[in-house]
Amino acid sequence: MNHTPIQLGTIPVGDGHPTVFVAEVGSFFNKDIELAFQYLRAAAAAGSPIFKTEIIHDADICLAGTGLVTEYHHAAGKRIEDYRALVERKVVPLADYRRLFDLCHELKVPFLATVFDFVGIDFLAETGAVAIKISRDNVNNLPLIRYAARTGLPMIFDAGVIYFDEIARAVRCAQDAGCGGVVVNHHPGANPARPEVHHMRVMQTYKEALGVPVGLACHYRGDEILYLAVGMGANLLEKGVVDDPDRVESDLVSALPLSEIRTVVEKVEKCWRAIGTAPARHNEPRDLSARKGLIAKRAIAAGEVLTLDNVGFAWPCVGISVEHWDVVAEQCAGVALEKNQPLEWADVKFASARENR
Repeated sequence: MNHTPIQLGTIPVGDGHPTVFVAEVGSFFNKDIELAFQYLRAAAAAGSPIFKTEIIHDADICLAGTGLVTEYHHAAGKRIEDYRALVERKVVPLADYRRLFDLCHELKVPFLATVFDFVGIDFLAETGAVAIKISRDNVNNLPLIRYAARTGLPMIFDAGVIYFDEIARAVRCAQDAGCGGVVVNHHPGANPARPEVHHMRVMQTYKEALGVPVGLACHYRGDEILYLAVGMGANLLEKGVVDDPDRVESDLVSALPLSEIRTVVEKVEKCWRAIGTAPARHNEPRDLSARKGLIAKRAIAAGEVLTLDNVGFAWPCVGISVEHWDVVAEQCAGVALEKNQPLEWADVKFASARENR
């Protein structure tokens, strides 16, 4: 381990600690805060350790009238939508977000959120978030990064379709401004992301070069990549969760159905436990009862040279272990041996003993 784990509330994130699953609801609920409550309750009941959303309280984070559009895929195809219009239909008053976070506290589920402005950062700090998320499209927003870092909260960066120097600069900026630790999430970029665009080895590059815990912002339509990420050292997994991933909506296409959260969380935990340590540590005493010992493959006369033609192996080992065969080979039988009789050291006449007689 070449980094110090960080704390998301009481949950450690880093090498030596279980991979942490984050149930991401983003802005899937649009303006329906009651639907967000349902998502939160389902995620908490399924055992998700951390809950995540986005703080979109002001449509002016996206300029109106520019003609900028966004294209997103859904289960049946894709849709192109005016970017400002999409943001407008997802704006939620801070008072409703407060109700959502109050429920997090009631359910004892730590929460974090992606932010897009200073107001959102102040709001997260005030309401007791355990971390602040910076999206990949804000990785170059140094004023936003510094402001978030000065809260002292941990920060999570999405590194998606960016160059290494860009994420390195963002991490250094946050660290220099006093953040409470950094996690870098590998983000494959596309949604849904095909297997071949993942390039999962980059997670280890981030971990070793930046000296921080790493995660995966999973946008694969399925759960397989989550388990691969655990095996490749991911400390945190962020995965969308929703009632219906096939609904026509931005970012839903790769989300996990709420009904599958418990199974995925359990599998992630089992995958992490399976990684273990190297070299492997075993409980002693080990059961070695099926290891082999030397036996007479056939009747052996006294004085006969011992070779693999007349010596075999069987378990349990009640005489000489097979690991000592190189010592026994080409020596002579000191006594006559019956078929299947285990060889004892006293049954072997060594050349030095024969020469001294």
